Amino acid sequence: MSTNQERRAEARQRLREQMEAQARREKQLKIVAASVVVAVLLGIVGVVAWINYDRKRAEEYAANWLTCEYPTDTETPEPLDPAEFEDQGAEVVAEVEEFNAQVETIDDTKRDAEPPSGDQARQGIAEITITTDRGEIPLTLDRSGAPCNVASFVHLTEQRYFDDTECHRLTVSEEDPGLSVLQCGDPTGTGLSGPGYSVVDEPPAADALELADDGSGAAIYPRGTVAMAKSQAPDSAGSQFFLVYEDSALPPEYTVMGTVGESGLEVLDDIAETGVKSDDPTDRDNQVPRRPVTIETVVVDAQSGLPER
Repeated sequence: MSTNQERRAEARQRLREQMEAQARREKQLKIVAASVVVAVLLGIVGVVAWINYDRKRAEEYAANWLTCEYPTDTETPEPLDPAEFEDQGAEVVAEVEEFNAQVETIDDTKRDAEPPSGDQARQGIAEITITTDRGEIPLTLDRSGAPCNVASFVHLTEQRYFDDTECHRLTVSEEDPGLSVLQCGDPTGTGLSGPGYSVVDEPPAADALELADDGSGAAIYPRGTVAMAKSQAPDSAGSQFFLVYEDSALPPEYTVMGTVGESGLEVLDDIAETGVKSDDPTDRDNQVPRRPVTIETVVVDAQSGLPER
């Protein structure tokens, strides 16, 4: 039998073992707790890092890309009844009949095209060549000043929208600065049609153009400018564009897309030298090139500087 001394020794041994086991459990709990804390902290750090990374990516994307609106625009002019204008004289009736002829031309020759899809690049250069029956006109288009309009022009070019069309308007001005442009981009040749959608205005920055000296508020669009044509209504541009061959005074609301190369300016000078069919603003041949200017093809030669997605 165990003596009292042995029993007390065994009891002390069991107590030490229990205390050691308790200490081990407490140590393990502390290690687990510390591990949990570290894991939580790492998780928080990871989440914060991901949020910052995601925010940075979003900021970079927004700096490089934007969403462009291309509203559907399928409206075409409606013919007028000449009888309603008989009391205004034969000249007005003749103008109405000419307008109706243009409406009929639109119905027969209108081309519709698909607008660009997806977000559009805010940067990048597009090298374009317009080949006319009078010579080649190279263009350099810069997305940074007009990303939505340049994207549309490039997209229309890739759809061959401008091929086999005529430049319908030539302005020849004796004023300095006046209005000296060749306008193209309407397959109907009437100046009243577009691709079936419109493009938002992207007017030049306030300090991008010099103002005319006459106090009119007009800006000087310098020789060699490529800009979008539009009506007086906002956001009414479509496919029509104009090429400036002499400094021209215009309201500073026309979107500037880029510039004409030097060899193209020589072609424009030759076209301007040929002149227009009529200088009479009331004549239907006013501002119509005396010698037709036919666009044979428009092609995108190269694009550079586009951001990566």
